[in-house]
Amino acid sequence: MDSLIESPWNTTERRLRMTFSVALALHLIFLIGLSFSVSTTPTQTHALEVTLALTPSDQTPDEADFIAQTSQLGSGDQANAMQPTTDLLSPFESPENNQAVPSEQRSAERPDPERLVSQRNSDNSASDAETADDQSAEQQVTDSSGAMRAELRRLRQLYSKLPDVLRMTSASAKSADEARYMHYFENRIEQIGNVNYPQQALTEKIFGRVQLLVVLLADGSIQRIEVLRSSGTRVLDQAAVRSVQLASPFAAFPDELRQHDQIHIIRTWQYQPNNVLTTH
Repeated sequence: MDSLIESPWNTTERRLRMTFSVALALHLIFLIGLSFSVSTTPTQTHALEVTLALTPSDQTPDEADFIAQTSQLGSGDQANAMQPTTDLLSPFESPENNQAVPSEQRSAERPDPERLVSQRNSDNSASDAETADDQSAEQQVTDSSGAMRAELRRLRQLYSKLPDVLRMTSASAKSADEARYMHYFENRIEQIGNVNYPQQALTEKIFGRVQLLVVLLADGSIQRIEVLRSSGTRVLDQAAVRSVQLASPFAAFPDELRQHDQIHIIRTWQYQPNNVLTTH
């Protein structure tokens, strides 16, 4: 009798098992259906083409060929409606944004090690060449400076051998010592020249002017006589030179003029019509 009566505890346990089994089956069915409903193909986005109307119209067309922001009646001579076109691309369709960089350009942008080494060697060679040029220029300047110093020494030695010359002319401003020696020279020339006046000039009435350069040494001796300006007649030129020769030797330089090695005297011998010789 007891075995025929089912325990309440057993009934409850059996119900729980059935409920769990049903719930598990429902979850499996849901998961399987969900996995088949998901599509692996990407969804395609449909773009809406809108035409920009530039001339709005109050009248709405019965059949519109295109979608625009406002109503516009079409016109033209074509039988079929044509989509307005433009030669400008939108920023999203610009090939500049989507075009891949060519492999040649990428390779050109990448630095070439061999080229870098070659360029570095070239730069070093250029730097070495510039350094060599600078050194060569400095050497040339040094050589030029040395040559100039040598030339200056040579000229200094040459000029140091030149005599200290005092030039005395009728136009030169003379000191008192120079004036006294010049006056002495003129008096002696006129004295000797008039005593030895050329006979041919007296006979033929020849007169004129002769300019001479007389170079005297410190002892009063003559180093050189030179005709600077001829009278035009040989007799007067020779007479002027002979007067200097006959008047020599002259007095030695006074102490005040001893610092000079030579005195250059430039005077004019004037043979006048009255047969008188003067110097000035």
